Amino acid sequence: MSPAPVFSPARWAAGFLLLALSLLALGAHAQAVAVVTDVKGAVAFAPDRGTKPVALLSELTNGADIQLEKGATLSLVYLQSGTEFQLRGPARITLGATAPQSVAGAGAILRSSVVAAETARLHTANGRVVLGGMVMRGLGMDRLKLLEPIGKVLGARPTFAWTLPPDATTVQFELRDEGSDKVLLSAAVQGSQLVLDDKLALQAGVNYVWTVALEVPGANSLVRSSYFSLSSPQERERMEALRPGPQAPFSDRLIFASLLEQGRFLSESRKLWQQLAEERPDLPELRTLAKR
Repeated sequence: MSPAPVFSPARWAAGFLLLALSLLALGAHAQAVAVVTDVKGAVAFAPDRGTKPVALLSELTNGADIQLEKGATLSLVYLQSGTEFQLRGPARITLGATAPQSVAGAGAILRSSVVAAETARLHTANGRVVLGGMVMRGLGMDRLKLLEPIGKVLGARPTFAWTLPPDATTVQFELRDEGSDKVLLSAAVQGSQLVLDDKLALQAGVNYVWTVALEVPGANSLVRSSYFSLSSPQERERMEALRPGPQAPFSDRLIFASLLEQGRFLSESRKLWQQLAEERPDLPELRTLAKR
């Protein structure tokens, strides 16, 4: 019988140090450095890494190996610098800490923009940009759904809008101050939209709750409620300064939609997601975001 191995503190310490250094190197390698802001055509992690497609709004880690087939394009923005790089296939790149490195094909083209510089504000988790939009579910949601305002509002006077079931014409509308529970407006409204009277002044930073109720013959009443608050003039000015025009690059408008949603401007972001989804029907991620 072979003798039992003798415990060696020096050997154990050396092994522990090697393991710690290996884990540290692995963590550094897996550090997210960029986010995908546009992708067209066949773009995937290199074949020796599993050929997993590169998805819109996913994070890319330091050292990621990406291959673009002929005609494919990829835009990515580095999270810390806000610098965007655009690539066109055929090409293969690996991501460095501050810029992509060309392995084969054309190199990356650098582009800077005011909106892209805001990517450092995007919240990420588990390799994806976290978008926390409100998803409203329940019986009758396909028949009565609140559209806007939901979340924070950039404008000083929001327009209230909802969808109605077929043949429905009148709903009971109510607006309350969430803090005091004071009813500010209660009225029967015809149609699917309400514009507040100028005499009713709303305050920035105050949470308001609005409710739409509909009597359905032969069924229970349908009641939907949501909240909103007006942004401060300073926040409104900042967001409007960042807003890209309708002809701005796709990635700028995508980043702005993400910033709106993470800032809880949910009605605003949904409109932009819908526009982007119509523009790019090839991206299923946008269809999902537009339907929330």
